[in-house]
Amino acid sequence: MNQELLVDIEMDVKYKIYTEQKNLVAIKNLKELLNQIDHEVEVIPYKDKEKLSRLLVSLKGQTLSDVEHRMIERIIKKRNEKEEVPSF
Repeated sequence: MNQELLVDIEMDVKYKIYTEQKNLVAIKNLKELLNQIDHEVEVIPYKDKEKLSRLLVSLKGQTLSDVEHRMIERIIKKRNEKEEVPSF
C-alpha cells in the first residue's frame, strides 16, 4: 500500500516536471520572439490575444504550439492583473 502511494506521488511529480519543462521551453521561445521586436517602433498588443498571437506567428514563421498559446493567455492575464492593482 505505501509503495503504491509513493509510486502514485512519484508519477504526479514526474508529470508536473514534464509539464513545467514544456512551459519553460515555450517561455524561452516567446522571449526570443519578443526580443526580435523593435519596441520603440512597434506596440505589442498585450491586451488582444488574437493580435499578439498573429504577431508572434509572423515572427516565428509558423503556428504556435498549444503550450505557447497558453503562455500568451498567462501573459495577458498577468498583465491585466498588474494593471488592476492600484498604486499608492
